[in-house]
Amino acid sequence: MEYYAQDEWFNRHDLDNLRLKNTAVALGVFDAMHLGHLEIVDTVVKYARENNLKSAVYMFRNIPKSVITNTDIKNVNLFKKRLRILYDRGVDIVIAERFTQEYMKIPYTEFVEKYLVEKFDAKFVCAGFNYHYGFRGKGNTENLKELCGKHGIKVRIAECKSLDCPVSSTLIRQLIASGEMEEAAMYLGRYFSVTRRVERGAGLGHRIGFPTANIRLPDFHVVPKFGVYITRAKVCGKWHRAITNVGGKPTVGTDEPSIETYLFDHEGDLYGREIEIEFRKFLRPIVKFSGVKELEAQLERDKKAALEYFEKESNSD
Repeated sequence: MEYYAQDEWFNRHDLDNLRLKNTAVALGVFDAMHLGHLEIVDTVVKYARENNLKSAVYMFRNIPKSVITNTDIKNVNLFKKRLRILYDRGVDIVIAERFTQEYMKIPYTEFVEKYLVEKFDAKFVCAGFNYHYGFRGKGNTENLKELCGKHGIKVRIAECKSLDCPVSSTLIRQLIASGEMEEAAMYLGRYFSVTRRVERGAGLGHRIGFPTANIRLPDFHVVPKFGVYITRAKVCGKWHRAITNVGGKPTVGTDEPSIETYLFDHEGDLYGREIEIEFRKFLRPIVKFSGVKELEAQLERDKKAALEYFEKESNSD
């Protein structure tokens, strides 16, 4: 998969001089990569394959609404994770730039001319029902179809995807922040997960027989509700059953937030290795125990509950 991206230091690299040929383009923010986003992506990939085109996704590294409203909106996926999802869906090309105050000034007519026509040579475009683009969001699905039609570009608008509620990134952020991982998975089409490198912790887990892999999330990433979760952890391409603590450790006198995962069937040093933590189910809130012995007993109960969860899942397959 090819990708052309403006990096975190705002370097544009190949974006200004980008000239693609014969593409089918998915338009959107694609931050959560939820069921609605995936439907747009899959539509473009399918059309491209059937019409001898290159499938392309045009998105942003950051969340436009956070710039427009000057608010702190958390990411559901890091950029690397979004690229991996798009690669797995069969996308040929990803174009990603940062939404900035300068970018906001581009008129919607100019976006069609300079991006879809000149840069992408688009023959087909797919966007969501609520897609807006251009200065002050004046571009919408109706004038997108009108302007693209003048250049012979076919346009398909995806309808609102809905389960119990309409699928949206805002809803998914709320579910994750509330610890409702099974509900979030329904709207994402997969379990919520985070991938980071393991850092060194205080070593308490090793001392009580529950060694943990410790990771930190960047400030701009959504953090699950504090508590203990049933999880899976992927290391070196292999999944392991696990439990994960998100938050502080009041029993040992620290409230500093952390994400610590105990892998049931793994031995060896994980420091510095990349680990993916997949959140399956909220198990319990964080509790301050009378001492380490009581904490150890509770962790045994947590492990038993997790094993029962995975056993039940295995039997239902």
